[in-house]
Amino acid sequence: MAPAKKGKAKAKPAAAAESTQSSATNNFPACIRSVPPSSVAITIHAKPGSKLASITDFSDEALGVQIDAPAKDGEANAALLEYISSVLGVKRRQLSIGCGSKSRDKVVIVEEMTLQSVFDILDKASKCSS
Repeated sequence: MAPAKKGKAKAKPAAAAESTQSSATNNFPACIRSVPPSSVAITIHAKPGSKLASITDFSDEALGVQIDAPAKDGEANAALLEYISSVLGVKRRQLSIGCGSKSRDKVVIVEEMTLQSVFDILDKASKCSS
């Protein structure tokens, strides 16, 4: 049996250290991430059945959004996409639900926007609604 190669084991931690440094310098929360080539994925915790649509919190885990539609027959999903498109200032067709269409925890894909612009808009909107 051949001995384990030591050179390979050292290469992985160095690459992992570089990736953690680059993500730490951006200071973006984990709930928004870039999706190549020009999209952004936003993790959302939806709260349907509210009286008013608003952003409740903007944490590392998820963007909390109250929806003014009931959670039946896809009404809350449609209202969520309409609200997010109005907040981000994009057309409705640039948004889609990546996963979680039947769950409160969803991933919304925003096409043709940068990570920085999405972060800036959501950060400003979350501070205004607080």
